[in-house]
Amino acid sequence: MFRRLAGRNVVLMVVVVLAGQLVAGLLVMALVVGPQVERVANVTADTISALSEAMASTPPGERNAMLARINAGGELAIRTAAEAPGSGRRFPTFIERRFTRALADRLTSQSHLVWRTDERNRLWIRLALGGNDYWVSTAPPQARGAMTSLLISFASAFIVAVAGGIILQRRLDAPLRKLARAVDDFEPESANERPLDTSGPEEVAAVAGAFNRMTARLREQEAERALMLGGVSHDLRTPLTRLRLCLEMMRADDTELERTALRQVDRIETMLAQFLDFARGFENEPVERRELGPLLERIAVDAGAGDEVDIDAPAGLAARIRPDALSRAVGNLLANALRHGAAPIRMEAREAGGRLRIAVVDSGQGISPLDAAALTRPFARGNSARSGDGTGLGLAIAERVAAAHGGCLRFERTPGSFAAMIDIPSGGMSGDERPESEPEFR
Repeated sequence: MFRRLAGRNVVLMVVVVLAGQLVAGLLVMALVVGPQVERVANVTADTISALSEAMASTPPGERNAMLARINAGGELAIRTAAEAPGSGRRFPTFIERRFTRALADRLTSQSHLVWRTDERNRLWIRLALGGNDYWVSTAPPQARGAMTSLLISFASAFIVAVAGGIILQRRLDAPLRKLARAVDDFEPESANERPLDTSGPEEVAAVAGAFNRMTARLREQEAERALMLGGVSHDLRTPLTRLRLCLEMMRADDTELERTALRQVDRIETMLAQFLDFARGFENEPVERRELGPLLERIAVDAGAGDEVDIDAPAGLAARIRPDALSRAVGNLLANALRHGAAPIRMEAREAGGRLRIAVVDSGQGISPLDAAALTRPFARGNSARSGDGTGLGLAIAERVAAAHGGCLRFERTPGSFAAMIDIPSGGMSGDERPESEPEFR
């Protein structure tokens, strides 16, 4: 609880309110209750002294009638020593003890006072009046003492502080949670995201404004990067096409040199195609329902490996996908398997738990899933590919395609096989959902 800002703020508010309540209670006791108790003790001492003198001058036969008249008033009650009140179950409260001490200091007729409580929680004090001992009570029965009232006020303040802290923290949490969701959902490639609302407290509005400015800068940089890659790739295609035409029209005596030159042209064209794919993105391609078996067969044919790759996809298995984007992604995985893996190689498609998985499985040793995940960064290349024809964008494109479908790119290595898998919803599902069970690719 204390690791969260909400818990800390609520505890802080409760501590502050209770501390304020305690200080206020102490000040009231010292500045209000104390002086009032002293004043009441003085008045009571004067009243008892006057009553003692009156009873001393009253004939014994008339004293009972005087006591009856006094007891009829209700506030002041007097009993003879023989009519001692019953033993109560409570001690005097803090205010009653202070009143008793103050009263003892004011009375000159006796040095100490004896007290007792009865069954009605009324406090009685034994006093000498007119030469005889009496039990005197100057206060009516109490339902609860001052300390009980103070504890009730503390409990009420605690409940109010907790409720107020929770309400206040929720009002503070709302814009912060909205900001956290905006950070998690931010996509530099998306141009349809609305800026974060900057209304509310100045501090929260300042954070939201800073986030909006940061996202604007990131989108501008992403747009410039995509424009640069796309422009360079597009501009280089025309001279490459002319170069290929010139090579084909040449009648060179060195056939091997001509084939080498054509391979370099093919290599550059492949690299430019990957640059364009990575720069354009795939979010704007329309979604279509396609059967996966024929799609995988066409990918194998386009890769020039129609006879080298086995296709394993249930008949009729179809999904709503971006077909061109998914073809590029699976084609990149197949190219990696053909270049760096070992035969036999197959492409598989499975549906389970509302998820669709397309895997390219080869029989090579592969690399660890952690190392493979590191290669999904743009332009990252493994040791075995550094001297090859790749651009370091194949896995990055595959990951972006999986993300555009609301899924992810995963890797799995087992003894004798290595699988690269695109895991996406099979239809209409959120990208945050995960399957209950995962089929094995072998």
